[in-house]
Amino acid sequence: MTDLPLYLHIAHQLQARLDSGEWPPGSRLPAVRRLAAEHGVNTLTALAAYRHLEEQQRVVARPRSGFFCRAATPCRQRYDGAPGPTAAALVDVDSRMSQLIRLSASSIRQQLHMAEAHSSLYPAQELSRRMQLLLARQPELIGAYLPTADQQQLQQQIRRLAASWQLDIPTDHILFTQGITEAISLSLRHLRPGGDVVAVETPVYFGLLQTLQILGLKALEIPCTPDAGLSLEALEFALRHGAPVKCLVTVTNFQNPTGALMPDDNKKRLLQLARRHGLTIIEDDVFGELYFGAQHPTPLKAWDRDGEVIYCSSFTKSFAPAFRLGWLSGGRHHAALERLRESSSLVSPAILLAVLSEVLASGDYARISQRIRQQLKQQMDALADAVLAAFPRGTRVRRPQGGMLLWVEGPEGLDSQAMLETALARSISFAPGLVFSAEPRFAHCLRINCGQPWSTQLAEDIRTLGWLASEQLAGSR
Repeated sequence: MTDLPLYLHIAHQLQARLDSGEWPPGSRLPAVRRLAAEHGVNTLTALAAYRHLEEQQRVVARPRSGFFCRAATPCRQRYDGAPGPTAAALVDVDSRMSQLIRLSASSIRQQLHMAEAHSSLYPAQELSRRMQLLLARQPELIGAYLPTADQQQLQQQIRRLAASWQLDIPTDHILFTQGITEAISLSLRHLRPGGDVVAVETPVYFGLLQTLQILGLKALEIPCTPDAGLSLEALEFALRHGAPVKCLVTVTNFQNPTGALMPDDNKKRLLQLARRHGLTIIEDDVFGELYFGAQHPTPLKAWDRDGEVIYCSSFTKSFAPAFRLGWLSGGRHHAALERLRESSSLVSPAILLAVLSEVLASGDYARISQRIRQQLKQQMDALADAVLAAFPRGTRVRRPQGGMLLWVEGPEGLDSQAMLETALARSISFAPGLVFSAEPRFAHCLRINCGQPWSTQLAEDIRTLGWLASEQLAGSR
């Protein structure tokens, strides 16, 4: 047990005491502060131990009263009630990530593990023609920066696009980046979070965990549910009990991997909470343009009056993945972020920015992104139906209102990592739940990409995954 996180050591000790009958069912357990003092840990670690036992249905939490013993009926974690924050941990995900990254360059026939849409969804031929015509007219774009006037024009076009999302961003507060990953990395480098702790959602996109690892930062995982996104109650508890957190990274629109869309009221409450506790928010809106409804959901940044939200967006999912065109608007941090960008990668390739500018100016971007959204919605519906039909009883799926990811919560006992190994032998991949946390969590979950066009073969492959899940569960009984 020496390799287990500290909160699990405490949880196991508590479980042994529960098994011994020290506390009969219904009796009150030691308060969180008392438990923390007994073990010489902070209250977040003690709370994480109780929450782990709550997930196992060994204890029950009662508002304003604490934790109480209940009959031992072990069960997997569900999303009906969000658990508390997990104690901050130094991120180490390379061992779990390396296999997934290698799969993208492999000969796996059905690749469902990355958050990528099939190339057929994007206007490759149209963009190729535009690029050739642009280079014929302006060959200097191949080896120069985008002229200032052209850059300002593109910034104005993005400002108008953002205005349709209810965002009011000054033209000179739009900074181009190499995709959204650079935008988030720049923001984290600038903020240099106090105590080296960054609050993140859990489950969380493994790419963010890799970024934190590279920067030597710790992740304080705050629960995220497929229904409403980040748990504001858990975040507030962490902040009120002294968590050394001055920065939060959140995906409010179609979170990765759960697909959650945070309600507008929650977004406003999150801003109020951040203001009270001096918390700077990095908002990742990479999937915002992939909405299935009538309009782009309003970003958190739209209600920011203090300049404490660093808004990060990208055209990689809704326009051209290979272009890696992202941008950010840094509020009161913007000037510092500009200086930091100048010290690293300077600017995005001029030819790619020029193509984007032309597509936005012509109105073709609206047509292209709308077609991608419609196709993704059809594929998402077909995929969700197929999973529910093929996977064993007890499987839960929340149909997202946008994005390209389906989060599947399997029945008790499912081991999605072991299931992936058997699926790879049949040339099918997906992302197992364990990669979406710095801690060993979500083993019974998996994320499936809906960016692949629906086909007879894909339908058969989903049936195969369902059969593998059923066989594994049958063999474990």
